[in-house]
Amino acid sequence: MEINKPRFRFAPSPTGGLHIGTARTALFNWISARSMGGDLILRIEDTDLKRSTKEFEDSIINDLKWLGLNWDEFYRQSDRINLYKSEAERLLKEGKAYMCFCDSERLESIKEKLISEGKPSGYDNKCRGLLKEEVEENLKNKINYTIRYKVNPEEIKFNDLIRGEIKFTSEVISDFVLIKSDGTPSYNFAVVIDDNDMGITHVLRGEDHITNTARQIMLFESLGYKIPDFAHLSMILGKDGAKLSKRHGAATITQYKNEGYLKEAMANYLSLLSWAPRDGEEIFYLSGILEKFRICDISKNPAIFDVDKLNWLNGNYIRKKSDEELFELVMPFLEKEDIVKPEDLKDKNFKDKIMKCVSAFKDKLKTLAEFPGCVKEFFSNNINYYEEEAIEILKLDSSRIVMDLFNKKIQEINLLNKSDIAGDGSILNEEKSKDIINEIGFELKNKNIKGKFLYMPIRSSLTGKVHGPELPKVISILGPEECLNRIKQTAAFLKDNRLS
Repeated sequence: MEINKPRFRFAPSPTGGLHIGTARTALFNWISARSMGGDLILRIEDTDLKRSTKEFEDSIINDLKWLGLNWDEFYRQSDRINLYKSEAERLLKEGKAYMCFCDSERLESIKEKLISEGKPSGYDNKCRGLLKEEVEENLKNKINYTIRYKVNPEEIKFNDLIRGEIKFTSEVISDFVLIKSDGTPSYNFAVVIDDNDMGITHVLRGEDHITNTARQIMLFESLGYKIPDFAHLSMILGKDGAKLSKRHGAATITQYKNEGYLKEAMANYLSLLSWAPRDGEEIFYLSGILEKFRICDISKNPAIFDVDKLNWLNGNYIRKKSDEELFELVMPFLEKEDIVKPEDLKDKNFKDKIMKCVSAFKDKLKTLAEFPGCVKEFFSNNINYYEEEAIEILKLDSSRIVMDLFNKKIQEINLLNKSDIAGDGSILNEEKSKDIINEIGFELKNKNIKGKFLYMPIRSSLTGKVHGPELPKVISILGPEECLNRIKQTAAFLKDNRLS
């Protein structure tokens, strides 16, 4: 393949969902390819027949699309088995590989012995010296075999685009498997064949692959392939410095999506794990990353996963959404919690109520999944609980004066509303709600009822709480009939508990 521009690849294994670390690798490959005017190849490495599933493959692909990452070419390793076998046969003929007939029990025994001696596990090269007659006899007897690569004494070194020069000695690497006994390729062999065949110029992946790089460079050289540039991203750790795990918030991208994180926030946050733009800006869309990004700016220090930072970013992106956009985004969460049914939206007033809730709470949300909990009380006909502080407010004589006047004004509004003077079925909008509160404050000025002694009785009688969204928003969301219903309920609560 003639290469005239950079070619990167993202090569996930469909043995699980797209986790944070893997998603970051995908994102950095996408950013690198796009910022350099190159191509991105998506390669599904599904040769682990026991663990790979179509379900995981679909999940990975869907999550990549959700994040906004596209690719130029697509391959699946399971479609390329014959190519791997062909290249393995070539290495056999050239004397660079050999058949190994050792069974799993012997290999496990060797591994345990080496570990007990404090040595790295590996192979003792027993089959490397088999005579031609011995190999033919084993084949005749149909003994299962693998194909192993002959590791020769040498120093392997390469320039990592993030970490600088890295050196290995082949003494720490034993003869490794190219083709497994079931005929499928090993990871290291398949990726080398693929990277060459697909014209990959840059391999950008996690630092846990550094030792694999040494093996792969041997194979590139033995096969006569051009060696690509390598770059290895640092590990992602929790805030406590430990390896990232579920207790730190590690999850798949699908899980984050289901918990109400926006794709813009996830992509932005993933890009900040081991990298930061030189201008210090932290909030930017994918399109804004490309002009800022350089591989050489990626840090070789471990990245720290901070869910609080992710929540902060997500809240910022939620606030950037218009109320109409946010309405569409929160609907699945309302339906999941059975607060709203699709048929409810046929009622314009019901839809308007949700829109008012969106406007009232968007500045307080960290995730979309928080929205149902914020608005649930507004879709109930009852106040389920009165806070102690709210009860203390409601017991005051001044509160009864405020509530009597508020009740009177809402009744007037309700009569107007039923006569449809506004023309849309409701005149108790946010602006009118502010006017009502101001009118009450003006009329009670001589009684010196103001501040929290004006606002809190109204809020407490409508919600049973002393804190929440701006009071005019609360009144507007509930509407005149529900306000009157709740005022009546609160009066009954005070009477039943002998508080009035």
